[in-house]
Amino acid sequence: MDDTDQSSQAARPQSGPAEEDVYSIEAVVHITRTPRHQIAVYCRHGLISTVAVPEREGWWFDGEAVRELRRIECLRIDYGMNIDGLHVVSELFREVERLREEVRALRR
Repeated sequence: MDDTDQSSQAARPQSGPAEEDVYSIEAVVHITRTPRHQIAVYCRHGLISTVAVPEREGWWFDGEAVRELRRIECLRIDYGMNIDGLHVVSELFREVERLREEVRALRR
């Protein structure tokens, strides 16, 4: 079984949230090469979010959380950013994206 098959199977929870692209924490660990503990730290600090309550339904993430996780891991590893720095940069990325959406809407 190749990596694509593994990720596809992990992307369909049996009893978890009913979202189109939802990944188990095991799939996210595999896809992003980020340890489970680090993912939990990011969740605890509000840098990424699960799509359900982990204590009830397990650790499930959507595509946006996977993209954000890749981005913050890159910043942490490549630039040595701590949690506070990651918060600031993540907020700036969200603001830039919001402004881009606003400009697109104004152009229509």
